[in-house]
Amino acid sequence: MPRIVAETTPWQAAPRALPPGRAVFAIGDVHAHADHLWSLQERISGIIALELGEEAVSVVWLGDYVDRGWQPLETLDLVAAGLGQPGVEEIRLVGNHEIFLIEAASGEDVSLPRLLNWWRFGGAETLKTLAPEARIEEPGELVAALSESLGPGRLDFLRGLALQHRIGDYVFVHAGLNPERPLEAQEEQDLLWIREPFLSGRDWPHPVTVVHGHTPEGPTALDHRIGVDSGVFSSGRLSAVELRGDRLRFISTREEN
Repeated sequence: MPRIVAETTPWQAAPRALPPGRAVFAIGDVHAHADHLWSLQERISGIIALELGEEAVSVVWLGDYVDRGWQPLETLDLVAAGLGQPGVEEIRLVGNHEIFLIEAASGEDVSLPRLLNWWRFGGAETLKTLAPEARIEEPGELVAALSESLGPGRLDFLRGLALQHRIGDYVFVHAGLNPERPLEAQEEQDLLWIREPFLSGRDWPHPVTVVHGHTPEGPTALDHRIGVDSGVFSSGRLSAVELRGDRLRFISTREEN
């Protein structure tokens, strides 16, 4: 069985500087790959313990903890448990894939078109894992199976996830910000789903840089955004960014035979 290791890139200039004495880690889309998350969180914990004794440290999980992988419960439990290091601020954001699971497990939306949409967009593994005997055309069956597999604690955890978080001149959000709307008027649909016109960032109007997941092209560092989703389900790499002062570096996992 391959071993998962984490590697760190050299430092590079960050698009913006954090407030003095702050360090931030942001973890990209895990997609039910708990073994990769374990390795990545261990590396981050080591950096905090060995290098950041005096700094105020924040860790942000950027959403999409489920779907496209076979370890949804283990992943949710790892994210909920956090790093377990005293004094570290931990922020857990919601992704669009969590919305599908919340709606189905709580019975908020179990219409067949919605469930089929979830299945096509990565929910197949989650449904097969959490509700293996339930039939997608029988909503009551599915709701009961999902809610039983999750348990009330995990469902409460999912419902309590945040949409966005700001630290200095960085905004952390799952998908991105709409450049055509003021910061205070962003809509949930954009925060969870947007790609263009956010990704290209033409005539970027906001006085912030966005740290995001959702688009599996990362890790990427541009003036207006830092993308941390490296598509672990296809690339075998889970990534995070470390922001410290006016520098940044990426931490990524890989399988080692």
